[in-house]
Amino acid sequence: MNKDFLYSKPYVPGIIDDTPVDLDSWFLDDSRERMEEKLRNSPLCDLIIEFINIFKDGEPNYQVLLSLLGEKFVKEVRGGKNVYCQSDILRPYNDIKRIEIEIDEESLIIKKMNVYINLASFVVFEKEITSLYVDVHIQKTNDAFSISVKDKIITLLAI
Repeated sequence: MNKDFLYSKPYVPGIIDDTPVDLDSWFLDDSRERMEEKLRNSPLCDLIIEFINIFKDGEPNYQVLLSLLGEKFVKEVRGGKNVYCQSDILRPYNDIKRIEIEIDEESLIIKKMNVYINLASFVVFEKEITSLYVDVHIQKTNDAFSISVKDKIITLLAI
């Protein structure tokens, strides 16, 4: 599967994006649809491992990443930081309640991703992820699980 679409530049209102686009890829490449189906239908542990791999491979576009999991996300400003939130997660498991992505406003690069999951899913995830070998730094507390990938942090929070 071609994941190049994940690493496109984020859209900035008022600025024209003149990046050349291969029009054939719009009609012949179904990578976006396959990635969307994979993220929406895979078990929580596989989803988080896919996030880890996405962050390892480069700097994903936060707009594209959030749109793969739902239809509409909103921007919130908290303490001078821009946080993009997706609360209508389109997954059959109802395991994820909300995803928040904090970005650096100048570079538009993801700094932190918070995934809010229900308590039952959190317990199952904790057992599965600790049994798998993933070459990232993992830190655990009672209700949170932080995974450091490069200079980013994915935090799973039980709610």
